[in-house]
Amino acid sequence: MIVATLVYDPLARARLIDALRDHAHIRTCDRALEISELVRNGIASMVVIDFRDRLGETTLPLVRELRDEYPSVPVVLYCSLRPENARHVLEFARAGVNDLILRDVDDLSLSLRQALARAEEHCTAGYVIEQLWTGPPHPVLNLMRACLERGRRALTVRELAKELGVSRKTLADWTRAASFPPPEAIISWCRLMVCARLLEDPGRSVTQVAMLADFPSSTSLRNMLRRYTGLRPLEIRENGGLRCVLHAFKRAVEKVGISGASKSL
Repeated sequence: MIVATLVYDPLARARLIDALRDHAHIRTCDRALEISELVRNGIASMVVIDFRDRLGETTLPLVRELRDEYPSVPVVLYCSLRPENARHVLEFARAGVNDLILRDVDDLSLSLRQALARAEEHCTAGYVIEQLWTGPPHPVLNLMRACLERGRRALTVRELAKELGVSRKTLADWTRAASFPPPEAIISWCRLMVCARLLEDPGRSVTQVAMLADFPSSTSLRNMLRRYTGLRPLEIRENGGLRCVLHAFKRAVEKVGISGASKSL
């Protein structure tokens, strides 16, 4: 993974590089235009920014541009904790940054890795729902988002219902009304979508992806992929990663819809 950073303080830059040394490649930038070009050309898959660039110009328009034009690219705000920054934090949050890391407060190495993981999951959720749903809002979208944002762990239907504050029966009613697979299948599909997004990075092995997604082994991940998609991890990677699994999920949804229509005849 390549992370583009727009952090003007030399010490802060050095800390970022050190914190991500074994987790990502860093491309340091001085201007917002450099970040835009890296994202536009598909080089950077994540962005870490401060409030201003090296010339003192605000990076707020950059955040808005990335959210509008490249919603799949996570943006993390890395800034110092000062009274005068409170208003800016709110502005950047409204503009759409995915996460916030406070300089000299958070454990940078741990917090940055966690923030990047959360940002990836948040953007994956937004992308998937955008591809799946074009009609008016429906409660099943909340279910999908919750599953995707928790896709790196083995979530149960009971845990999902508790986190959404509803009963297990309500979850089943939501999926049935939307002609989607049942909740337990949705959880598995969403978990596989998160894994497929991780598999898009050629530097990640299947074993690493399985570990990141809390599978007991790479064999367990392979078996679930084969059961739901009929494909092996390498085939998923070669056919677009997340897009490939999303396509398979759409076919599964279509089958549910056809089956429901047949039963109603």
